[in-house]
Formats: sequence, C-alpha cells, structure tokens
Amino acid sequence: MKYKIRDLQFAVRYFGGNEGIIFNSKKEILEQLVSYHNNDYSGVRENDTYYKNIEQMFKENNITELQKQLEWILDYGQWGVEKV
Repeated sequence: MKYKIRDLQFAVRYFGGNEGIIFNSKKEILEQLVSYHNNDYSGVRENDTYYKNIEQMFKENNITELQKQLEWILDYGQWGVEKV
C-alpha cells in the first residue's frame, strides 16, 4: 500500500508540495514527520519533564506502538494520511 500525507491546515496541500511525496509504509510516514517536527518539539515541558525530541517523549511516556505514535504525530502536526 502507498500513502500521501495531507496537510489538514490547508485543504489542497500535501507534505512535500502540491503533488505530495508517496510513502511506501506508515513507518516511513512516522519517520518523516518525527524528523520534520523534532525541532519544534525540542525543549517542550510536559509533566515537569523537558524533552529533547519526540522520540524521547514517546519512550518516556511508553508510546511504543507504531500506530499510537503515528496517531500522535498526525494530530500534533495536523496531518492526515491518504491511500494512493
């Protein structure tokens, strides 16, 4: 199955431009979005913990399942996933 990431803030945009980038798996989507959002999540304080990045937040909050991580990052960045 192949996917595109839809920008939910702008109805006609996709991640990677108007045409969007095609991803081969949800794991690829997760890796790309975590990389994209790591900078703006650095230093976030939550429950008296400062996180260096999203991966640390996942680990310390025991968010280990790919689907749960993907749901979190999609919600955080206001993204959606479309099958192509």
